[in-house]
Amino acid sequence: MNAPRPRTLARAPLPSDPRSFIAFGGELGAEIERITEAAVAAGRWRTPEDIHITKAALPLAYWTYKSWNPIVRAMPGSGIEARLEPFRRTRFDLTPDGFEPMSERSMSLSGDLMCTKGLDDAQDRFYEEVSDLIFGVDIAYANLESTLTAGEIAATTFTEDETPKINLTPRQYQTIIGHRGRRFDVVQLANNHILDCGEEGIRTTIAQLRADGVEQVGVNETETDAMRPRITEIAGLRIGWVAHTFSVNFKPFPADKPWIVNMTPMHLMPDPDVSGIEAQVRACREAGCDLVFVSLHWGLEFELYPHPDQLRWAHRFAEAGADAVIGHHPHVAQPVEIYRPESDPSRTVPILYSLGNLTSLISHPSNVASLVAHLRLSTGMLGGMRRTLVTGLELTPVALLAEKGQTGSTLKLFPATVLLEGSGDEATDVYLSEVAGYIDVVIGDGWRAR
Repeated sequence: MNAPRPRTLARAPLPSDPRSFIAFGGELGAEIERITEAAVAAGRWRTPEDIHITKAALPLAYWTYKSWNPIVRAMPGSGIEARLEPFRRTRFDLTPDGFEPMSERSMSLSGDLMCTKGLDDAQDRFYEEVSDLIFGVDIAYANLESTLTAGEIAATTFTEDETPKINLTPRQYQTIIGHRGRRFDVVQLANNHILDCGEEGIRTTIAQLRADGVEQVGVNETETDAMRPRITEIAGLRIGWVAHTFSVNFKPFPADKPWIVNMTPMHLMPDPDVSGIEAQVRACREAGCDLVFVSLHWGLEFELYPHPDQLRWAHRFAEAGADAVIGHHPHVAQPVEIYRPESDPSRTVPILYSLGNLTSLISHPSNVASLVAHLRLSTGMLGGMRRTLVTGLELTPVALLAEKGQTGSTLKLFPATVLLEGSGDEATDVYLSEVAGYIDVVIGDGWRAR
């Protein structure tokens, strides 16, 4: 057998946290600084606070502080840590008693894909360590967080007047959409950056995806599309998608197209109305879908546990008929939950609160660790009826790192087990250990033995 190829790992050459592109000035910047100093002096923000997302100074101060001090505990008094503790592992057999499988398909689920510095020079190398994990399946899904544009690529800055734009160059897009001829089958476009370049960015992105044979969910090209279930037929399965974002970063919808992006204002206000998501789930069921996936861009950034409201909402979607709830946006991975709906106990619903970043804008150790989830989709007989069910879940942590070579370094994704190999450099080894520690918070330490 050939000896393993030696490699030299390093921290990805990215900003360590968002402070490098945050430029809050004037009275707002001073107020954010005052709020932050007071919160830290009082010992706050070590655990989550229930702060709705607005453009006011308090939520901006809270967001900024968390971006370089991620919160690793759940909301005090919520009981979430105890509730999710049984699911801090990597493998789950979800096959119901009495189920007789006839066929199986596999599906990979990945988190946010963004315009990470270094992707331009990494095509067909970026995924080479994890290509089978992500693309060696019947269906591959991810959230495409950045749009393409026919205009100029704007710098990523966060000011009192402008939320950051994260737009892909064509070369970055080609790097992240696939590897050596294999591509994602489905990407979500309903996320908070979809309107960074307005309607032009949406149309440019959809046109490129269509040319590459990649389905998109969450964006509607016509008003009629917005009113009917989004259904794809892939790998012989009829899959209904209910894909929503909590926000579009306060950017305006096109005046004549308020329906262009599926948006439900979770986290923006108390008690938002999520019944529209439930209605879309039921519409997919009524349309005869084999499976229904609720895919949500939601959650609070830089927090390693979901907000209590998310558990309530996810359970409602499962009771309405969702076969899985797929989450992204917090830029960190979060624990999963396995939920058995009272409305149909034969289904066991994986709830993936946040898969994390597959690519990242920063190199903070919490931001470069993410999860690739594998679902086993089985068609068979249960109680004399033909059913298609999610019968298995496996979680594989991955890490965004740089690999040094003779001609420089390459940005790459690695299975997280490489974090345990060390690099020979003391500072880098400390960093790799920190990345591994964040993974332990989410799924326990069982992955270390694989």
